[in-house]
Amino acid sequence: MSGFESSRPVVLFALLDWGMGHATRTAPLIQFALDQGWDVHVGTKGTALAFLRTQLSSESISFHTKPGPDITYSKWGTWMKIAAQVPEFYRSIRSETNWTAEIVARCGITHIVSDNCYGVHHPDIPSVLISHQLQLPVPIGVAAMAQAFIRKCAAPFRSVWIPDDERLKLSGELTAQHQLPHARYVGVLSRLSPHATPSSYRTVGMVSGPEPHRQLMEYALLQWMTQIPGPSLLIAGRPGGEVEVSGNLTLWPDPSAEELASALLGADSIVCRSGYSSLLDLAALGKRAVLIPTPGQPEQRLLARHWAQAFGMATCTQKELESGDIPHATGSPPHAKPNFQAQQALLDLVLNT
Repeated sequence: MSGFESSRPVVLFALLDWGMGHATRTAPLIQFALDQGWDVHVGTKGTALAFLRTQLSSESISFHTKPGPDITYSKWGTWMKIAAQVPEFYRSIRSETNWTAEIVARCGITHIVSDNCYGVHHPDIPSVLISHQLQLPVPIGVAAMAQAFIRKCAAPFRSVWIPDDERLKLSGELTAQHQLPHARYVGVLSRLSPHATPSSYRTVGMVSGPEPHRQLMEYALLQWMTQIPGPSLLIAGRPGGEVEVSGNLTLWPDPSAEELASALLGADSIVCRSGYSSLLDLAALGKRAVLIPTPGQPEQRLLARHWAQAFGMATCTQKELESGDIPHATGSPPHAKPNFQAQQALLDLVLNT
């Protein structure tokens, strides 16, 4: 820390920017670090960076644009399109490592928390990786190669934190039989409080994910929700937009954590992606939902299937959503207290190293 005035911990949080899921689940840990009086640096880009700028405000926080691949999707053939971008993804890991070395030296970073950013670590700095993707959902012919890739990427980190309740096993096969000796479960991560006051919205649709699927889902939900009775709320996942009201339907582009928790707690029917961060929010509130996997994302298909089998959740496809064929919500939702275990893990990392 020579050359830096403050002896306080200086924590770098780096997070993947494919949609807003990694930003929403890392936000409570970032806020916790700020509440401890630590200096905080956040590295990401795109929508994730815009979202965190609107949600976190403190003199002790600095935001940085982190290098990373601009992964693009298509309406069809998404999996093949992602596969074609793998070389760029590998190059981005090296770019992240170079960026990390520079920011550690420039900002006096003392600890690193990386949410699925495999290149954000430093040999002289205690670094941890947050990930629920310890067994990638790939064809069996390349499963061994994928496992070797995860082991190699996780090796430079002091610990791997799995954002999951070990008793409930929310992540299913993605972590069930991982091969990382330094991995530990740190419980559910969610910015949503189960103690919020329920709102009067009866139906809530949550739009999320990368383009073009975010926009396709928003359009399909708009068409469906304008046809159903009762007050409805569509959460569009567009930071910086304006609230719109049309008849019984309200569109929120970017609600606060309290507003979102209030809306979900009061809803009789929730429709959302089966992205893992959305599932963590449901578990934090103990709410069931109709789960719609993003096309071309086998992880979300696996998670939807797991939640259907383990908790009885209803699911439907994007095509069924676009045709308005959405089932009623079913099942017994899991319920786990959020954040406490992860906050304790962060305290242990920072205060004991």
